[in-house]
Amino acid sequence: MNDFKEQISAIAHDLMNLEVNTIIKPNITGRKMPSPRHALIDIAKKYQVKMAALGLPLDSDIKLGGFDSFHKIRETARGAIKGLEATAKTRELSEEGEADFIMLQRIKGMSDQIKSIFNALEKKRDKECKNDFGREDIEDGLKPLRLNSDELVKIRKIWEMGVEEIAIQTVIQMDGDVITRVQPKHARAKNNELYGFHNLGVNTCISFWKELIGIVKDFLASLLKLAFK
Repeated sequence: MNDFKEQISAIAHDLMNLEVNTIIKPNITGRKMPSPRHALIDIAKKYQVKMAALGLPLDSDIKLGGFDSFHKIRETARGAIKGLEATAKTRELSEEGEADFIMLQRIKGMSDQIKSIFNALEKKRDKECKNDFGREDIEDGLKPLRLNSDELVKIRKIWEMGVEEIAIQTVIQMDGDVITRVQPKHARAKNNELYGFHNLGVNTCISFWKELIGIVKDFLASLLKLAFK
């Protein structure tokens, strides 16, 4: 019952905050997120490739989606962030440097979130809560990770975002605040089509949110009727 209440509370919190991101990507696979074990391996590999591109090669053994891999990724990103912070004290970072700084912060923050998920699994005393396995081992019959809905949503979002560069982001708070962030290089250019795509995403998100709120309202009303019969 406590887990159910926590999940309802988490869903209610998420419904009060809408976020729409428009991403420019050179290629799109259209692939849906695989099982969480495979998704975590995908995330670790994406982070490793991106950090190598930033001149931060990681140990060759960071190829698995377990706690230790994300701890190493997190610590490497933290060291690079400190270096950029030290540089920023003496001279202003270039646009590229600021983009690298933000990306490293994302990698560090997302790695922390994944580590917290593994810590939660450890507390459940799940014998197979680790994910230090290759893909073949996973396919050979490892049990799925015992994730709650909130943990599964976190992994899905981290997997979806990967290391993609967000061009435009709009955050809508139900208290009336609307914040739109645009990267300078896209703000300067005449990107009417890009803004159009983003606005379409915002309108779709709001429409879906209205329908979802209606469904939740009807569901809670049904529960109340059953409770007072």
